[in-house]
Amino acid sequence: MDKSQIESYKENGYIILEKIFTPEEVNKYKNEISYFEDKKKLPNVICEDNKIRSIFAPHMDSQVYADLYKDSRLLNVAQKLVKENLYLYQYKLNLKEPFLGKWWEWHQDYPYWHFDDGVASPDMTSAMIYLDDAKSFQGPLMVIPGSHKEGIAKFKEKNTLDKNDILNSLSSNLKFTVDDSIVKAYADQNGIEVLELKAGSVVFFHPNLFHASTGNLSPYERDTVIITYNSINNLPVSENKRPDYICSTDNSVLTESDELCNL
Repeated sequence: MDKSQIESYKENGYIILEKIFTPEEVNKYKNEISYFEDKKKLPNVICEDNKIRSIFAPHMDSQVYADLYKDSRLLNVAQKLVKENLYLYQYKLNLKEPFLGKWWEWHQDYPYWHFDDGVASPDMTSAMIYLDDAKSFQGPLMVIPGSHKEGIAKFKEKNTLDKNDILNSLSSNLKFTVDDSIVKAYADQNGIEVLELKAGSVVFFHPNLFHASTGNLSPYERDTVIITYNSINNLPVSENKRPDYICSTDNSVLTESDELCNL
């Protein structure tokens, strides 16, 4: 991480770091997913059509994933981007099965954390780790550069959803999605980037960045890990607490540093 990369993150809302994890490490994380195959009834394992779509808080069950979110290669970058001491806010695996993997609509992550959890500021960052080589036909992450500057965007109205249901953000039918006209305006101005990356690459992105992904109709998997780090000075304050596997109540500081990055 250098000054130009940090400035790119500020301007675009994301940065890409390639070849962070070795093929051997990626295989270890991929193989560990099978641990959850017979645990589909757990509340933190989200299924659609009897296929696992997401696994929240995998570190609670797996030492492999417990070690991953503390990896210095992730923490050092996250701390330089947020410029605060950090704790683990949310942790999940998003899995897209071959032929069946569903889409994610255009959305921002921060509205869920702000309205559902009471997080006051977007002083956070998420690290998405690619566990597979991801081509356009596998439904990789799509982002609109610079869209994080909008703040919390106007939502698309969805009359069939209960906005007060704090758990209905876990399926493909998201309750907070960005209004179509705003997505188009930013896409017309800044374009859409389809992040086709190799396994082991990591995308760090701002919680207000517009992002989405298409379904996976290919015969190949598209698995990712998403780790969200929050500033220790930005704790949730909502009295209506979501489960710990969605909004962590363990705010143990992951990095202690008296000399945060001044870049």
